[in-house]
Amino acid sequence: MLSKDKIEDLIDLQKKIFIAYSGGPDSTALVHIFADLMNSNKLNVEAIHVNHNLSKESKKWEKHCNQVCSSLGINLITKSIKVNSNGGGLESNARNKRYKVFENVLSKDSQLLMGHHLDDVSETIVLRLLRGTGADGLEGPPCKRPLGDGVLIRPLLGVSKKEILKYLKDNNIKYIEDDSNSDNAFDRNLLRNKIFPLIESRWPSFSERIFQTSQIMKDRNYSYKSLLETEYKKLIGSTISIRSLKEIPRSIIKDILRLSIKKSNLAVPNKKILDEILKTFIDSNPGPKSEVSWSRADNAEKSGKVTFQKGKILISSK
Repeated sequence: MLSKDKIEDLIDLQKKIFIAYSGGPDSTALVHIFADLMNSNKLNVEAIHVNHNLSKESKKWEKHCNQVCSSLGINLITKSIKVNSNGGGLESNARNKRYKVFENVLSKDSQLLMGHHLDDVSETIVLRLLRGTGADGLEGPPCKRPLGDGVLIRPLLGVSKKEILKYLKDNNIKYIEDDSNSDNAFDRNLLRNKIFPLIESRWPSFSERIFQTSQIMKDRNYSYKSLLETEYKKLIGSTISIRSLKEIPRSIIKDILRLSIKKSNLAVPNKKILDEILKTFIDSNPGPKSEVSWSRADNAEKSGKVTFQKGKILISSK
């Protein structure tokens, strides 16, 4: 159920709050919820609207968001960006540029709220499965994570789209319907419009079940990571002894590499790249010119590389 109390539990109401406001149903619900909270609390709240200039309706949507925020007494920051595919896909590049705007706006200890909900979790996890994800990917998007100098918070992750739409209908709240949401050329739209309704008709509460699994995986990954860091603390880092790695099971070597790469703030490589790292540095005799590098197609995280020096694996940015 869409509950203000649960939302308040996730957010520090004493600190600066920004709301990513597109004008769609999810962010509209957040804006109105916080407008209500402002009536009973002294809050420092602003909204941010990023105009991607990808639709002929973009200016109209920006105007709508300005009008809504003005009527609710919330200051709106508007930013206009230009998006191109750049080889990484239109969706990915739009997302990267949007998040860069958010990073630039966030100040120290400030909070950015985004309207991602339960159905978004199932979409994200299914897409990751189709692309070949590891155990970390099955957690879905985190409820909280650092972003720039602040923190990104997704207070609606446990709330379904159906509940959000009911809240808007019950309160007679208008929102924007993006015409691009019907274009099934986009992977998420295909899942949302075609595949998930079919699954839901056979297995009701499909998204809720995936969300429950994501929470189980989150707890499992946390426990495993804690055990790994305790047992192999000396091996986790940007410089790792090859001789020490060769003394432990192959599957654990991969997990140590994943964790070390993640702690270096680099994109975590897929199974194929990890196998190549083991083949080059564990199964063979590496030399000064030995190197395995990787990157993400959407450039959302830094590219990485593994090199060799004096009997050790070196992990660094590409």
